[in-house]
Amino acid sequence: MSVSQEELMYIQSQLEGLESIFLELMPFGVELKRQQVQDYYDKRFEQATRPTANVAETELRRQFNTKANQVRNLVDSAESLGDAGNKLNLIRAAATLPDSRSKPLKGNTGPFCQKLLYEHRVDKEALDEILASKELGTTEARVLLAAVMFLVAEELDLDGGKMHVRELLGRLIDFVTGAALLPRNDPFLAEAKCALEAMKE
Repeated sequence: MSVSQEELMYIQSQLEGLESIFLELMPFGVELKRQQVQDYYDKRFEQATRPTANVAETELRRQFNTKANQVRNLVDSAESLGDAGNKLNLIRAAATLPDSRSKPLKGNTGPFCQKLLYEHRVDKEALDEILASKELGTTEARVLLAAVMFLVAEELDLDGGKMHVRELLGRLIDFVTGAALLPRNDPFLAEAKCALEAMKE
């Protein structure tokens, strides 16, 4: 699997935007529109600079603008797929390079992740198909990992039983690495491994 350093940097930036959306914006109910995103980070900047700060104000402004741009660009990309409020569209936008964004997800990746994100449910048959699939690519691998990483739950429904999020993430990481769907230094794979280690503690 060959991915250029430039493409990996692009994916890293999109992952950071996705983290900002799931960890900073959604918990505070910020509407995913360009102006609302900019307003949120402008307000955060004002709050951060009110006290005496050790960091230079221009550098702090640069950091906040970078975050706002990452999120706004990601929201624009998600809107090209449909509703930017749909978590799966946000993840798909972040997981893809521009030239492959319009391509549909292969296999049953989309429906599987939709149930995961909105119902906290694992479709066992769909999971088995995914883990045995030979047709999935980099986008599907990143989408699967991100859908699990950004779940706000410890356990998932599995055909009337339960499955720990860390177990599902571990199985998907093993699948992605075993099938060599992503390079070892891919931001989504690296983040998933870190998330799995954190879940084990």
